[in-house]
Amino acid sequence: MEQLLNRVNALNLPQRWILVLLSALAATVAFVTMALHDGNPVPAYLLFYLPLGLSAFLLGPNLAMILSGIVAAVLILNHSVTSAPTWVLLLFLASLVVNLFLLKRWSREQEVERFLYQKNLDLLDLERNDGQIAFDKIQKAYQANQIKIQRYTALNELARNLAVAFKSQDVVILLMETISKTFMAPGGVYTLLLFDSSIGKALHVVRYSVDTDMDVRLNRERLNRSEPFNAWVVAQAKSLFVNDASSDFRFQNFAAESKIRSVVAAPFLAGNEMLGLVRMESGAPGVFRQDDARLLSNFADLGTVALEHVALYKQTIELAITDGLTGLYVQRYYKERVRDEVFRALEHQFPLCVLMIDVDHFKSYNDRYGHLVGDRVLKVVAQILKETIRTVDLAARYGGEEFSVLLLKTPLEGAEKVAERIRQKVQEQEILAAKQVTRVTVSIGVAELNPSLKNVEAFIDFADQALYQAKDAGRNRVRLAKPGQTHGN
Repeated sequence: MEQLLNRVNALNLPQRWILVLLSALAATVAFVTMALHDGNPVPAYLLFYLPLGLSAFLLGPNLAMILSGIVAAVLILNHSVTSAPTWVLLLFLASLVVNLFLLKRWSREQEVERFLYQKNLDLLDLERNDGQIAFDKIQKAYQANQIKIQRYTALNELARNLAVAFKSQDVVILLMETISKTFMAPGGVYTLLLFDSSIGKALHVVRYSVDTDMDVRLNRERLNRSEPFNAWVVAQAKSLFVNDASSDFRFQNFAAESKIRSVVAAPFLAGNEMLGLVRMESGAPGVFRQDDARLLSNFADLGTVALEHVALYKQTIELAITDGLTGLYVQRYYKERVRDEVFRALEHQFPLCVLMIDVDHFKSYNDRYGHLVGDRVLKVVAQILKETIRTVDLAARYGGEEFSVLLLKTPLEGAEKVAERIRQKVQEQEILAAKQVTRVTVSIGVAELNPSLKNVEAFIDFADQALYQAKDAGRNRVRLAKPGQTHGN
């Protein structure tokens, strides 16, 4: 039955009319034939229920009533040529009217039911659409909240990691890794620049994408502070957000040359000092939003605090290992470094020499001109040491007016030349004291590491013995320590 209904529903209106008319024609022919030959029209009347029923089924009640009227007229005309009683025709017509009435009534009830059903179905569709819209809104809000949670989780994690970072390069790498992984803008380029300051040199960092290696290098050409985007951040000392540089009056000319369309940048501001800036850029417009600019500013604030902590940590370490007056290493730290270099030199058989330096007659000079002038003498000697030795060598204020220098990978002959240059420079240096020009001299003992010197103390004492020999010999001279000799020999 279901298949029959499906096939009927597939018919168009002309096809349905053809079926009804063909059935009506067949019934009419059968009616006339039976009435003429049999003389009894009653069975023939019943044949007309076939086209009537088919019309009601295929064409609906309205067209079925019209067709029924036509059939009734045909029956009345044909009844006149038969000998059937009139009451038979009237009975048939009455039953036909009753059937049509019931068909119409039931059809209307079905139409009402279909209308209510369709109305309820439409309401359900509206409710479903409203529910889908509400679900989409909730889903979008959920996704937005998830993004916010992820971003602020990254911000929190970055803060914890930066708290234990004690090198500026570690701070830079943590910042760039977190920023690039948090935003992941299509085609995005992430850059960071630290300006020359007390915190760090011009470290330039570029991270092109999450899959590329971090590129940390000293390079001012790729991201210099005079470039328009950076210059704006430096001049305004605040964050920059550019949705489309080609339509931004501030950067229209530069955008055509650089092919940069979207930019977000934030400065590292420590009070009134700008330590650098961090920037995200893309060649496509509309890549970033205002929320991205605010979050990047939060990252920059964390980076600023971390860089200040690094600077404070370095300063604390320097205060702990350097002499406040001369800027040279203190004895304790110096001896630790000498111990490390002694082990390394003995293991790899590198030459290693140490110089012990003492300012001649410093006590009497200090008593004569005062402690301020005496401090000036110590600063002058320390500065000469810094200028004379290499950056890999170590210099320390060993105590009072005594200094020490460790010369790495330097044989005794080379150390003697360095000591002589130091002695000459100190002797030639003019020092103003009590409105008169004064000079000081130094005595220097030089010792080279050899297998018989088992520890740092023996190594330094070896050079100290040579220093005393220089003093015993008249001061202002250099003496080399030789194996087997002792102070007084």
